[in-house]
Amino acid sequence: MILAFYGAGAMGREFKYVADETGQWTEMVFIDDHAAADSLLGCHVLGFHSFRKHYSPENTRFVITIGEPKFRREAFSRMTEAGYQGARLVHPSACISPDAELGDGAVIGPGAFIGSLAKIGKNFYAAKGAAVGHDAVVGNHTRVGAGAFIGGHTIIGENAFIGAGAMLKDRIRVGDYSVVALGSVVFSDVEANTTVMGNPARIANEGAQGLLYAPSRKLADTATPAGNQAPEAAAPPETLNSMRIAELYWTAFSGCFQGIDFNPVSFRFHDPGWDSVAQMNLISCLEETFRISFKGRESMRISSYLTGLELVRKKLENAKAEK
Repeated sequence: MILAFYGAGAMGREFKYVADETGQWTEMVFIDDHAAADSLLGCHVLGFHSFRKHYSPENTRFVITIGEPKFRREAFSRMTEAGYQGARLVHPSACISPDAELGDGAVIGPGAFIGSLAKIGKNFYAAKGAAVGHDAVVGNHTRVGAGAFIGGHTIIGENAFIGAGAMLKDRIRVGDYSVVALGSVVFSDVEANTTVMGNPARIANEGAQGLLYAPSRKLADTATPAGNQAPEAAAPPETLNSMRIAELYWTAFSGCFQGIDFNPVSFRFHDPGWDSVAQMNLISCLEETFRISFKGRESMRISSYLTGLELVRKKLENAKAEK
């Protein structure tokens, strides 16, 4: 059986690793109408129409390797309407209860856990170490970040996003298109189209149905083969909602302890040589810029965000110079 990854980006590379570990696929291929190259990790990269010409639904399964929940749903529909069936991709180190249900296109990452009688929808993704408790119900196209925990009997709607390290109490409901920010602890229901963050989690944005990540491209219905596309027009400045800004700050925060390269500004936050004083200076500065960013604002442009990171960079330079 052949496995197709819809999307030739970072998530596609991660899912390719999971698929390699299963050892069950005779061939793998990437689908991407906007790819810059015609191969990735030893696999062909094809535009959607070219893919359909070479791979039939009878011997091909697929998973969606796009992070944005809205685009995940659109890509999944595009594939199923063309007659293809979603795969169930489970890393060998994951633990899936025998009586749990996984929908088509579900991907379960390394060390993840799905509890007894849990019902998981289509096009679901549980990242490394995520846990879904017994009797929980998770809707279609929902993502659960690394290390997140969903309590038993909890119901998660469709197109929801549960950030890394978030913890959700048992027997609560999270509505469609809702976002639980990284590290949040949720004790009560979350309405549809709502972003919550913090411990305890509080509403950060109500009634917003915008994208989790600012789009850099669309799922264009084009017959242009991969590798031969016309250059895309320059993207407009990224508009970030409050939840996305919080994600970026907290990614930076965790990066100083975990050695993460913080790609948005190509700046390495982590330096093993820094002592606890320098790390605390970083934390203090992040908190300061975080408060400035959110004061009386629901959204901002990335230029404001980069200004905040410039303050962080200068503070770090000063801390290092004082050592």
